[in-house]
Amino acid sequence: MDLPRFSFSPPKPRSEDRLEEVLRRLEAIERELLLLKRRVAKLEGKEVFPQRVEPPRIAPPKDRPVPAAAGQVVLLERIDVGNVRVIETLLDWVQFIMSKVGPEGFPEIVEYYREIGWISDEVADLLLRYAQGLRVDVEYPGYMLPEDHAKSLDYISRIKEAMR
Repeated sequence: MDLPRFSFSPPKPRSEDRLEEVLRRLEAIERELLLLKRRVAKLEGKEVFPQRVEPPRIAPPKDRPVPAAAGQVVLLERIDVGNVRVIETLLDWVQFIMSKVGPEGFPEIVEYYREIGWISDEVADLLLRYAQGLRVDVEYPGYMLPEDHAKSLDYISRIKEAMR
């Protein structure tokens, strides 16, 4: 009589798991290349910044007109600097953006958010002032992905909620 054979090998990884691992490795390689480019440029006496990928602009629904630049509706018009919860969320948001793009790319992201109507000029100035006082360790500054911009939009909604 033959006994059944059992295998104690771990289950095979799913294709989604493998894809995520490959993407993580590619991102790490991209970061390494960026660091190497910066080191070479520094040795040559040049300054190099990473290429920025502008997030895709989503077309507005056809039934809703696009606001004119002058009369554009702004999601976050002001910041209540007397509200501790608002300031904590704002600082978390600034740290999040700086962890993604570094201090060099921060003004570019703030300007982009101002252009698309997420923040006002007043809020943009405040963000830039807060960023000057923060030091965030950014080993691999790069660019923001669409998911990162969605997280920024979440920060904006949390700030608005805290001011109510």
